[in-house]
This record gives sequence, structure tokens and C-alpha cells, in this order.
Amino acid sequence: MDYREKIDYSSLSTYLECPRKFLYQYILHLRNPNPSIHLVFGSCWHYGLEVVYLQEQADPTMDIATATKTAVDAFNLLWSIEGTPYWPNEDSIFPKSPGHAANLYHAYFKKYLKNDRRTTKVFAVESPFAIHISENLPNYIGRFDLLRTIIKTGMLEIMDHKTAGAIYKITGAGFQMSYQGTGYLTAGRIFYDSIPAMIFRVAVCQKSKIDFQDFTINKRVQAINQFLHELKYYMIEIVEQLSRLDQDKLSCLDRNDLLCSFHRRPGYACTTFNGNCSFFDLCKLRNNPLLWLEKPPQGYVIFEWDPETHEAEMKKNINEAK
Repeated sequence: MDYREKIDYSSLSTYLECPRKFLYQYILHLRNPNPSIHLVFGSCWHYGLEVVYLQEQADPTMDIATATKTAVDAFNLLWSIEGTPYWPNEDSIFPKSPGHAANLYHAYFKKYLKNDRRTTKVFAVESPFAIHISENLPNYIGRFDLLRTIIKTGMLEIMDHKTAGAIYKITGAGFQMSYQGTGYLTAGRIFYDSIPAMIFRVAVCQKSKIDFQDFTINKRVQAINQFLHELKYYMIEIVEQLSRLDQDKLSCLDRNDLLCSFHRRPGYACTTFNGNCSFFDLCKLRNNPLLWLEKPPQGYVIFEWDPETHEAEMKKNINEAK
């Protein structure tokens, strides 16, 4: 993905966490060759909900049993492509497994399907957007999991589905300050001429517990304007870093040469989430990572991430598997 043309929440948040991590992950495209069970399970979970809500949009009469079966079938279809090749034994990955997903779906629709239907109407499912900042800066891109209108008021609700191992006291505060939430609220304001609410619906996935919790985020107009102001600032910074990187590629030819672009941000970013950054050892190993531009270090592969092409590839694989 050309970050002079577009940038999404994941890559932007990585840059804010540590510019050098952004370089490793999104410019050099260094990835662990083993897929993450959390990402694969989350992707399959989203797809099951997507299929149900698309049917709900066309015909809002589905009962809990039908919704559960529809979601489970969709989950298992995508799982056969992205999960089964790596985790054929469900016991080894429980509770992030297809069997537990079936229990989650049943609990989810038992709690939400009828209540949501009484108060809201599905407006759009998996709807992409792009916020244009200026001619010389990248677009901020994203995808709404679910857009709903409140029946009584006609106001817009944006919903984003998450899976998590636990809910903490700071979880709500994290969503409140998240650039994802503010970015999606900004897109809702720009494209639908309203100030919507943002709901993060979290499915708690534990071995002995199934639970769901909604976090509703509302922002004033000035908070949204502040986001656009800061977004422009960071986009300018990233574009400048990319220009410096072009110079570094010409001048930094030794493993110990010091880059002028994408500096390290040592400290919290190196040990967040009670573990080391996935590129911790690479940062210790050498100053200049550009020698890995074409040849990844041992234990890594080069895999370029683009959310738009990934979505298209996933749907292509699903259609072929049907």
C-alpha cells in the first residue's frame, strides 16, 4: 500500500506507537510467518456477523436459531480457508475455536437480535469510506462493520465488532480516545450529514465465560474537528518521513548506518501488552534495517498488507470454496 495515497487506522496507530515499528511492519512488510489465532478468529467472527446482517437488511424476520446457523456456516467456511490449515486441532486453540464460536453466536443473537430490531434498522454492512484531507496527503480509509438508523429519531449509529479475552476498567477509556472511533465518527459526519454515535460491541471470549459489552462513544463537533487537525499533522509527518526514507535508501548502505527516517521510540512501545514488541530483537540487532528490504531476516517473511486488496482476496477465496 502506498502511504502517500492512503492510510488506515491500524497503520496510523502503529506509527503513533513507534515510527520504527511502522517501518518494519508497513514499509518493509516484515511479518511472522505463522498466522495469529486472534486475527484469524476475529476475521471469521466478523464474517459470520456480516452475512447475518446482510440478510437482516433485506428481510428483518430471521429468528435466533436461523441467525445462529447462518453465522456459524459463514464462520466455518472462512475458517476452512484461513484457520483449518494451521489449527486442525480445536482443543489446542480453545476458546478461539469454531465450536466455541457457535456458542458465542447463539449467545450474541439471543441477547441482541430482537432488541436491536425493535430500536434500529440496518442501513449498510461492511461499508468502506475514504476521507480526503488535501491533494498532497493520503486519504484516511476505513470500513464500517455496521451502520444502523435509530427508528425513533433517524439518527445514525456506527457499530464495530471486537473480540477480547477480558474487559478491563480502562477498556472504555481506550475506545473513547481511539483514533478509530473518532475517525469513524468523522466519516459518519462527513458522508451522512449527521453526528452519529459509535458503538464498540465487544465479545468476551473465555474458556468458562461468554459475555458481551457495548461501549458507546459520542463526540462533539469540535472533537471531530480536532481529529481532522491532528490527522493532517501526522499525515504531513508520515509523508516527510517517506521522503527521508528515499534518501536513506541511497545513503545508508551499511548495517550500522543511522537512518534519518522513522526513528525508534524506546520505552512503553517496546514492552506494551506485557510482552516485547514483535520487532524488539531486530531493533537490538542493527541500526539500519534497510538491508532487509528485499531479504527478510530469519524468522520473518515479506507480506504486504493492504486492507482493500485483502478484503477482495478473502471474498474471492470464499466464493471459490462455496
